[in-house]
Amino acid sequence: MAENLYDRLMAGDTGDPFDRHVLACVIVSGFAPPEQLLTDTMGLSLSDLSRLMDSQFPHAAALLDVLPLWEGPKADAPEEPDLRALLYDNRTPDGDPAVARWFARIIARRSLGESHLWEDLGLRDRDELSQLMARHFAPLAAKNPGMRWKKFFYRTMCEQEGVLLCKAPNCQICEDYHLCFAA
Repeated sequence: MAENLYDRLMAGDTGDPFDRHVLACVIVSGFAPPEQLLTDTMGLSLSDLSRLMDSQFPHAAALLDVLPLWEGPKADAPEEPDLRALLYDNRTPDGDPAVARWFARIIARRSLGESHLWEDLGLRDRDELSQLMARHFAPLAAKNPGMRWKKFFYRTMCEQEGVLLCKAPNCQICEDYHLCFAA
């Protein structure tokens, strides 16, 4: 099913081919956990997801018809707004702000996953993630000394908060969680 869905999404001819590839990978992998809504696995509102589909995959917009009734957004993890802001504030200056916003939300949500970020996004390899970051978040990509992306994001957020060293690849499993997210 995943391969057929990817092929269906890529059959259209709108938007940038690389962005469409990444978004198709994210959508396909977003359908994988059947107990979750695509809006939740992507970190997008239903209106954002509809705009994304209309913009990038107008020929496949009917995919949204199979989604269960949307009852509002899934609650953010504590660090998710900060991660979205980090990404969006470091978007490529001449890029499309709407596309950067979608990717910032998607990357922030998928950064909460347990695998490597490129795997959580459904990409083929780490190079595709680096290409995505360089295209849409060039200032941030230029600062990465070659670290894995999740670790780099969280280390950058820790540095912004004055925490000297993040010990975990995400906040949920960090022993210093209470220092960053006080009650």
